[in-house]
Amino acid sequence: MRRVHGAYTIAALALLLVAGVIAQQAASMQFYSFLGPGAGFFPAILAGILALLSLGLLFQAVARPDTLPDVAFAREPWAYARIATVLVALLAIAVFIEDIGFRPAMVLFFLVMFAVLGRHRLLLSAGLALVLAFAYHAFFKGLLNVPLPGGVLGL
Repeated sequence: MRRVHGAYTIAALALLLVAGVIAQQAASMQFYSFLGPGAGFFPAILAGILALLSLGLLFQAVARPDTLPDVAFAREPWAYARIATVLVALLAIAVFIEDIGFRPAMVLFFLVMFAVLGRHRLLLSAGLALVLAFAYHAFFKGLLNVPLPGGVLGL
């Protein structure tokens, strides 16, 4: 009986699903305009690359599982809970960033990430979350001039 590497198979299928969602969203945008690449160009290219890499990983997980490294974190008792927390935090930031604003959303997101993934004290985590949220805001809004949501409080 052929062995299949389950963790890599699940990861490859999840990434293939993400590539499909990105491609579907990119298809609703203009791919190319008279000025050059349109809004859908970059997401479509990234979706294609992600799909190809996911298919390669899926092939390797099914056809040649012995060539993949062992997934040691999967034996850790809270590994899947941490993964789920990260995914829920990413979903929450996508849903609530317009309502609460970029900086507060990023501070909360970083606090959750440090609590779930890090081993730092609360004060250090809070300080890092504040610095990173304001640094990201300065980079995207100040340097790149990207409009960011201010939320109800205008933050």
